[in-house]
Amino acid sequence: MFGTTKCGKCEGGSFKIQEISPNGAAYKFYAIQCMGCQTPIGVTDFYNVGQMVKNQEKAIADLGSKLNQMSHTVDQIAYAMNQLARR
Repeated sequence: MFGTTKCGKCEGGSFKIQEISPNGAAYKFYAIQCMGCQTPIGVTDFYNVGQMVKNQEKAIADLGSKLNQMSHTVDQIAYAMNQLARR
């Protein structure tokens, strides 16, 4: 069985997440810190990058669908204009 995670400094077993903005960094991060002594035990991305990529994929797919609809509409207009020009 796996043991409980403990702080390497004070051996506390309770942790919190703290937003940090390191000097010179372009983005914010989250530090995972011991609640007892505030020692950081890890750092993770501030943003959920996986979810952001999924959102962008959906937005791109939606734009593609809208472009297809617009292309179809333009084709219909061109066809109608050609029919009128033949009269």
